[in-house]
Amino acid sequence: MFKLVRDWFRRRKYRKGRILSVFVARDIRRDVLVVSAAKIEEGIITGQVRTVNVLHVAKGLIPQPEFDAPRELNVTTLWSVSDKA
Repeated sequence: MFKLVRDWFRRRKYRKGRILSVFVARDIRRDVLVVSAAKIEEGIITGQVRTVNVLHVAKGLIPQPEFDAPRELNVTTLWSVSDKA
């Protein structure tokens, strides 16, 4: 029963085309563009990651970076700071 609820929640949260954004540190934001959620039952999505220092972007010191190339990401370690996601 728990697996059914978890999978439903993950399918809803990690839909194709959605951009998820979380602050992994005080001024570091990680954005993930979901490209595919075909293997969401195994806890894996295909996504593009962009990690940016929002203070540098806000002050105009660096331009807004583009997303990286698509790759498979584990949803349980997606937002960890030590992981390069």
